[in-house]
Amino acid sequence: MKIISILSNAVTLCFLCSATALWAQGDQKKLDYLVLMNADTLYGKISSVKDNKLKFENQQKEKVAFTPDQVYRAYWQSKKKVYAPSYVEKGLEVVPGTSPKMYRIQKGNDQGPTFAEVLADGEIMAYYVSELKFNGGAAVNVSGGGAGMMPTILVNKNKYAYALKKGTGEVAEINSNNNGLFSNAKKKRQITFTQLINDEPELLAEFEKEQKYNYDVFIKYIMRYNELQQAKASPSDQSRLFIY
Repeated sequence: MKIISILSNAVTLCFLCSATALWAQGDQKKLDYLVLMNADTLYGKISSVKDNKLKFENQQKEKVAFTPDQVYRAYWQSKKKVYAPSYVEKGLEVVPGTSPKMYRIQKGNDQGPTFAEVLADGEIMAYYVSELKFNGGAAVNVSGGGAGMMPTILVNKNKYAYALKKGTGEVAEINSNNNGLFSNAKKKRQITFTQLINDEPELLAEFEKEQKYNYDVFIKYIMRYNELQQAKASPSDQSRLFIY
């Protein structure tokens, strides 16, 4: 009877340990988490992500702030968003002689990465970035002592999506809310995008047969391209942590 009691206690203990482990894993799936540049993973809650600062509360309720060069990926589960450090937002320059325009990353001495929202992850990274444009102007002031002109500041928020190919450093615009009424930028995006996937001939052939080209189509082919590259990559390739 004593042996049976000991075995029963052991089974109960194993069950409790397994249940606790499963509960912890299930609980972690609901949490936000960060993968740091040293490959550590932190679970907790993200409260905000700005260009140069990410605010985070860990499981010990400690509030910590991270800069872009410290974080490889940030997974904001409740908002279904992923962030990565990138030079795309402030470090782009036009590649000379390209038409349609292609871009590349230009890192200056004082140019650090910023947090950018990731739309697709892999050999081709797709990022969402935004910028505020401040324009001066004048408006008629009819209050007070009669009509007059007063200075005004107009603020426009431009939104862009860029695709960056890690192997070549090429960057192509795949979406924007700043095309202009008579712009032909949408037509040109198909041409620049083909340069990113032209090393996969079969995928490129499928892309060229598409009836229309828009942001959703670009993202679909980026994801398919990344799947092909991931199948070819070695474990050591996938473990390298870089900022692009």
